[in-house]
Amino acid sequence: MSNILTVMNFELKSIFRKRSVIVTTIIMAIFVLVATSIPTIINLFSDDNSSIDGEMPVSSMQSVGFVFESDSLTYDELSTYFNSELLIYENEDSLKTAINDETINNGYIISDSSTITSIVINKDMYSTTDQMIVNALQYINRNKALLAMDIDPAQVDAVSYQPVMVNEIILGKDASSSFLLSYILMFAVYMLVIMYGAFVSTSVAREKDNRTMEILITSTSPKALIIGKVFANALGGLIQFGIIITVGLIGYLLNQHNYPTEIIQMVFAGFSWDAALVFVLFTAVGYTLYLFLYASLGSLVSKVEDVGSSTTPITMLFMIAYFISAFAINMPKGLIITIGSYVPFTAILVMPIRYFLTSVPLIELIISIGLMALTAIALAYVSIKIYRLGSLNYGNKISFIKAIKMIFAKDNIDLVD
Repeated sequence: MSNILTVMNFELKSIFRKRSVIVTTIIMAIFVLVATSIPTIINLFSDDNSSIDGEMPVSSMQSVGFVFESDSLTYDELSTYFNSELLIYENEDSLKTAINDETINNGYIISDSSTITSIVINKDMYSTTDQMIVNALQYINRNKALLAMDIDPAQVDAVSYQPVMVNEIILGKDASSSFLLSYILMFAVYMLVIMYGAFVSTSVAREKDNRTMEILITSTSPKALIIGKVFANALGGLIQFGIIITVGLIGYLLNQHNYPTEIIQMVFAGFSWDAALVFVLFTAVGYTLYLFLYASLGSLVSKVEDVGSSTTPITMLFMIAYFISAFAINMPKGLIITIGSYVPFTAILVMPIRYFLTSVPLIELIISIGLMALTAIALAYVSIKIYRLGSLNYGNKISFIKAIKMIFAKDNIDLVD
C-alpha cells in the first residue's frame, strides 16, 4: 500500500508540473469564465447600441423594406399589423440598392395581397422574417374575407383563441429541464476520459521507451506502479475538472443578475443532489475503468509514437458510449439506452443521462454500478498482468487480445505472476 501511495504521489506531482496540463487548465478555465459571462457581455453591447437620448433600440421591422406594386394591399394595413413604421421604396432597384448598401437586411416586393417576392443578400438558416410577413398577409386576407361575409373578425378571434389553462403534475423527471445540464456533463466526462486516458498511456509508453520502466520494476512491483499511475491520473483529472467547475460557479455567481430566468431554469431546474451523487459515482468508477485499459495498452508498445494506434480501439469504444448517451438525451426510454446503461463500458455516460432525464429504479442503479465496479476490478487485475508482460516485451507491439491470451496461457503463468 505504501508503494502505491508513493507512486501515486510522484505521478500526481509530475502531472501538475507538466506545462501542457497547466496551460490546458488555464485555457479551459478562461473559456468557462467567458462563457458564464456572456449575458453580461451581451448587456454591455446592448447598452452601447441604445440611443443617446434613451430611446428604445431600433426594432427588427425597421431593417425591412417594402415595395407596393398593387392597391390590393395598402401600407396602412400592413403597418397596423406590425404596429411600427415600415420603410417604403419606390421600385425594385432602389430596394436592392438599400439591401446592397446594408441599409436594410430584408426587402419585399408586394405584388398583391397573396404574392410577395423576398430579396436578401445572404439568407440565414433560421430566419423568421419571411414567415412573419406571410402570417401578416394571411391574417389581413382572412379579415377581408370575413368582412365580405358580414362577419366581424374580432368576434372570430374571440371565439377562436380561447385560453386553456394547463395544470401539470410531474410524478417523475422533467426531461426538458435537465437537457442542457445533461449535455454539459456528458461532454465534460468525455473530455476527461479522452484527455487523461492519453496521459496515462503515453506516460507508460514513455517509461518503456526510455528504459525507465526496467529501473522502476526493480524498485517496486508492477501492481504498485500501474495502480499508482491510474489513481494519480484519475485524481489529477478530477482535480482539474473541479477547478474548472469552481471557476464556472464563480463566473455564474458574478454574472447571475444578468442571466435570463429561462437560462437559469434550463441549467439548474434539473439539478438535484441525488442526481449529482449518481453522476459522481458513475464517473469515478467508469473513469477508473477506462484508465486501467489505457495504461495496459500503453505498456504493450515499445515506442511512444505507437500509442495512438494501440489505444484506438478503446477510444472508439468510448466514442460509441458518447454517441449512445447523445441519443439518450432525445430518447431516454429507448431500448438501446436501457441496454447501454447496464454495459460497463457505456454506463459511465448513459446511466447518469438516463437518471437525469427519466425515473430509474434504485435496483437498476445498483446493478449497473455493481457491474461496472466488478468490471473495473477485473480490468485492474488484467492490466497488472498485461503491464508485467509488456514491460518484458521490447519487440513489435502486442495487440490487446493477444496479450489476454498470453497472460492466461499455461506456458506464461509464471512469466506474468
